[in-house]
Amino acid sequence: MERDRDATAAEAKALAHPVRIRILQALRGEAKTNKEIAAELGTTPGATLHHINRLVDQGFIVVQAERTGRRGAREVPYLATGKTATLSFPGTSAESMSVRNAILRSGLDSYAAAPEADRFGEASYTLHLTPDRLEAFRAQLAAVVREFKDDLPGDDSDKYGFFWAGFRHTSG
Repeated sequence: MERDRDATAAEAKALAHPVRIRILQALRGEAKTNKEIAAELGTTPGATLHHINRLVDQGFIVVQAERTGRRGAREVPYLATGKTATLSFPGTSAESMSVRNAILRSGLDSYAAAPEADRFGEASYTLHLTPDRLEAFRAQLAAVVREFKDDLPGDDSDKYGFFWAGFRHTSG
């Protein structure tokens, strides 16, 4: 997928933890409080707030208007900005490798936590592609993802996770 620019080291470092990737996933299209995020992810509110602050500092999350909770407590909701969609993590720098590993770990953890009935497909393929065909494949995959990724939550929609990893085989 075409990205606007390479991530800075600070941006990559902020994303280099699977919990932070999962927080961003939880906040795409839906504002939630620290407590709501912690409950969803099975983490403590204190640890979650630490990760949220790192993401806020780098512009991946924005603070929404305060609201009053059920028992009159002050609640601060957060919302993902979508900034990750504009960044690339190229090369073999420690930061880029950490982000890619965090994305994979987060995706696998989320998939493993999903009930069997909610999983809708797994596959592993080996494609034989020329450089031109590889570029065409990547462009078509990016177009499909773009078509659906900006759909907002609605009364009749469910939230689905999707992650993929592509690589060149080094053997057979």
